[in-house]
Amino acid sequence: MHKIYESMDQADCAYIMHSGKLVFEISRNDRYQLEGQEIIFGAEEPLIAHREDKEHYFRFQTAYMEQGSRVDKIPIANLHKVITVYNIGYGIAKNIARYVQITNRIYINKEKKLSGKEMISKDYALIYADTIDRLRAVQEKVKVVWLKEVVDRYSNSLVYTKGEAFKRTAPKSDLKLKMDTLKEYTFNLPGGSILCEEGDQSNEMFILNKGLLEVYIGGKRVVEIRNSGAVIGEMALLLGEKRSATIKTVTEANITIIKPENLKEVAQRDKNFFLDLAVSMGKRLEHNCNLVRETDDLLAESGPLDASAPPKERTSYKELLGFIRDLERYELKYRNQWMTEILENAKRMMTKVRDQTK
Repeated sequence: MHKIYESMDQADCAYIMHSGKLVFEISRNDRYQLEGQEIIFGAEEPLIAHREDKEHYFRFQTAYMEQGSRVDKIPIANLHKVITVYNIGYGIAKNIARYVQITNRIYINKEKKLSGKEMISKDYALIYADTIDRLRAVQEKVKVVWLKEVVDRYSNSLVYTKGEAFKRTAPKSDLKLKMDTLKEYTFNLPGGSILCEEGDQSNEMFILNKGLLEVYIGGKRVVEIRNSGAVIGEMALLLGEKRSATIKTVTEANITIIKPENLKEVAQRDKNFFLDLAVSMGKRLEHNCNLVRETDDLLAESGPLDASAPPKERTSYKELLGFIRDLERYELKYRNQWMTEILENAKRMMTKVRDQTK
């Protein structure tokens, strides 16, 4: 196989595979394939950079092509133009949705393999990251030199990197559409209306313009959605994927409903439609890749090791404990109420983890 680009390479173009087979590598143990003709790939990172006005963005997976495949580069300037063309924009968005779908499954299957010890290691890393993030939030307000030094020093830990990856939730999908052009697709729904039900094969995409929604999985409420522009169901629209949750309106809600048969007209009215959709799903793909890699590391830690080496969950615990002990010294020295509250929260979370493992 020939390597096209590597994870952490600068994303300076997209590519089109005229024919052949691609292999994407998230980690040393996790690969997936895509086969076909005239497939545009590697577009998500440069599109995110363009939409967020960033000079650089780095690849979050490695791409190979099998022998005999024909691949050409697409300059970034050309990519920005062609994504506004319906057939091409739809193809780019659909491919990224397919990557999200595949990496979702990879992560879910990998997480199921985690043992109790690996879950403990994950929990301690989450506490570590949460504590640093709380300290950073205080530091941004009080601008204390010693606190910045503490945050900078402990943020370099591998335990923090791991915890931060698991701590982040999947990026929210938001679209800022030109609503005045979509009036015929926009409706006011009363509270208690059901947008979709878990397991349904419906393929509409919903955009919340105003109101409050609740999401249920397995009959349990898991989250509320209230942000204007929130997107629900883009995977169902592009891939025909079954609904993963039931969504209900809590209050009266103003909803834009986009069906497959309306998609072309919507995209033609708003030239940024596929750009925004691709960027939204590209961020979810990046998040999935990070989760897969960190989970893979947790599984690798449980492999055969030197008998003299301490268990990895103990290593994570020892790093967290050392961090907490250091913060206690600062608490004694400066007697800040916010430090006391942060420490109490961290210790409460540590006790909860220990109690669950007894």
